[in-house]
Amino acid sequence: MTRPLPFSLILAAAVAVAGMPAVAQAPQAQAPINSTAGGAAGGRALAPGVQIQLDTPAGAAAPGTVDETALRYYARTGDVARLEAEIARLRAINPQWQPPSDLFSPQAPSQGPSFDETPIWRLMSSGKTAEARAAIAEERRRTPAWQPSDKLLHELDLAEATGRMAAAMGAKRWQEVLDTAAATPEVASCTRLDNLWRVAEAHGQLKQTDQAFDVYRRIVTSCPKAAERRDTIYKAGPFLPPERLRELADLAATSNPAEGEDYAVVRRALQDLDVGRTLSRLGGGQGEQPTADELASAQAAVLERRDAGGALALGWHHQSRKRHEEARQWFSRSNEWQPGDQAVEGLVLALTGLGRRQEALEAGKGWQGRSARVDRALRAARPPAAQPGRGTAGQGAGGWGELERALAQRDYGRCLQIIERMSRGGMDASLAQQRGWCLMELKRPTEAEEAFAQAKALASKAPAADRVRLADSAAYGETLARLQTDDAEGVLQELPNMRLTPERERSIRANTLATQALQAYEEKRYRDTLRLLDARLAFEPEPRGLTIMRGWTHYNTQRIDEALRIFEALDRRFSTEETREAVGVVKRAMYRGG
Repeated sequence: MTRPLPFSLILAAAVAVAGMPAVAQAPQAQAPINSTAGGAAGGRALAPGVQIQLDTPAGAAAPGTVDETALRYYARTGDVARLEAEIARLRAINPQWQPPSDLFSPQAPSQGPSFDETPIWRLMSSGKTAEARAAIAEERRRTPAWQPSDKLLHELDLAEATGRMAAAMGAKRWQEVLDTAAATPEVASCTRLDNLWRVAEAHGQLKQTDQAFDVYRRIVTSCPKAAERRDTIYKAGPFLPPERLRELADLAATSNPAEGEDYAVVRRALQDLDVGRTLSRLGGGQGEQPTADELASAQAAVLERRDAGGALALGWHHQSRKRHEEARQWFSRSNEWQPGDQAVEGLVLALTGLGRRQEALEAGKGWQGRSARVDRALRAARPPAAQPGRGTAGQGAGGWGELERALAQRDYGRCLQIIERMSRGGMDASLAQQRGWCLMELKRPTEAEEAFAQAKALASKAPAADRVRLADSAAYGETLARLQTDDAEGVLQELPNMRLTPERERSIRANTLATQALQAYEEKRYRDTLRLLDARLAFEPEPRGLTIMRGWTHYNTQRIDEALRIFEALDRRFSTEETREAVGVVKRAMYRGG
């Protein structure tokens, strides 16, 4: 998946100017300033539940003692978050200062130079800092007496520094990120939280754990918003060891609390990371495995949240250790919470491991012919005497029993080793086809296509009763392999001439549309992406990966509410780093201008 593209914030403010983008690099709100739900006199409602108090009390600083250029720009464009942040910043400079009462007046007197700087602010807002510099230089040339406001120049400096940091981050030039922040310290602050996160991550990528921790600690003890502290815990997860992450979470939940903030979400973030770390260590049997307490905690969390993805991970963990009854229970839960062929595949293999082959065949019946993975699991579930199309290839060289055990444990590398030994006695269509499926699981589609082509050729030598079935199954596998090698157009052209069952034809069409949708997304043809994803729904339910792509497509077409709805639904179902980051990116774009 490509990174989401930035876009202008769509403001809910009634005073917003159509087409006017928010300032991407300007200070962001730390806490609401005089926000009320009512309509008190002297205030101006910018959005539901947001009110900026404009009454100036006696003894307030006179207008003009602080630079209000940015303040008036944010008021004019209706940028609620940055307006509040600028008010907070100006009050920090001068505690006696209050927002001017004419802030929202169309005829408000100018507090700066007579030259209208709005076009330059607009260039800076859209990330065109070089064009903004050029516009300043051009106006100075035309009007030598004119000087840009100090606030404009300052914000432009910070915008350029932010751009340099973002570019260095994208190119993985970690030291350059740190050097830029050191040269312009104000660029990394709570009002520019993304930059603080960049500095911390750069330290983390450079294996400077202590320095990364110090930056994360600065955020969670200085930035008051609970959501920002929670997101910081998630950001720190990949770079801090568990004990330091717990220390960070303790600080985030207790340090400098702000009124109205619920820091319980910080504890929940730590639990999410602990569970995610445990689930990521399940499976293959390689490296450090979770303790019994960690496993029990993860299982309890998965049950509480009804996380289908977590249940799958637990199912495969138990299955790989031949704890088939525990695996069966988790696969059943996963399929109950979110039906899918991966859960059914696991259920079929777990029941087979328990010797309940007839139940395994029944469990997979609904997906038979619709899912290659379920078809493979069903082949392992059939009693040995009923296995079709095997001939005598490989007997006595490990045999199909060992191959079935490897498939039940999803050990596809060992699958290839066993098939190589078995084929020394001669390759047959069934064995060649199984080799193709194992290669597909190992993401080697070109070799898989060759294996399925070999299986088609060998099908003519199979017993007469099995020839058509073996040839059709091999053709199906070959077609799926071609889709993995980006030959969707060729597959579509040949599909009418393929002898496929209706179920397999639906599967091929669904896979073809998914491939085309991914290509359209990568080419930034977002309308085509949505059209193709919607067309695919006619053939199969949408898997999680494609739903994530759907969310980013809405994001990139500025359907922000829909993108947030999709990502939050995915995160509630099974929270991962990917879904948490997506929710965070969209919320920041919605509320703080990205």
